[in-house]
Amino acid sequence: MTNNIRLGPDANANQILRVLQAENPTGDIICDAPIAPGVLFSFAPDATLTGSLLEAPDAVLSFRIESLKDSPWLALHVSLGGFDLDGFGVIGFICKSDAPSAVAMKTCIRSGTEAGFVDCFFDKQLVSYAQTSTHLDAMDVEGRKNLPAQAPWRDFVLFLPPDRPIEATLRDLRFFIV
Repeated sequence: MTNNIRLGPDANANQILRVLQAENPTGDIICDAPIAPGVLFSFAPDATLTGSLLEAPDAVLSFRIESLKDSPWLALHVSLGGFDLDGFGVIGFICKSDAPSAVAMKTCIRSGTEAGFVDCFFDKQLVSYAQTSTHLDAMDVEGRKNLPAQAPWRDFVLFLPPDRPIEATLRDLRFFIV
């Protein structure tokens, strides 16, 4: 996984995911601590989370959240890098996942701005089931108020339910910009 010879604005994120899968991290989940270069979980700084990354050599990432206290959000962030969307019409992702109990997750592109950041949510929720399922979502670049054409950095953010235990495995996750 040392070579990154792919071209295009989605190359950075897809390389990060290949490295994540190759590293197959395990251990406790800690707020804002990278689990691999460009990938981290976030939740309210004063919250307490009990959760871990699970061994899954055939997957991008597997995790279990046993409890989260005092946080209105729980999110997985994947760095997309800083890229210009001028000349592109669609940004999207495809995800294969499964979970012992069904779990619905909201997804967005977070773009850095001078004032901080802005989130642009995909229209559909990603739902993981007991059987591996595939989710595809995309958004038109043009006409999205919260998706600036230029941004110094962008993240893909997967928002998990913060109010219940969760276990999920992301079997495959890839981004595309066309």
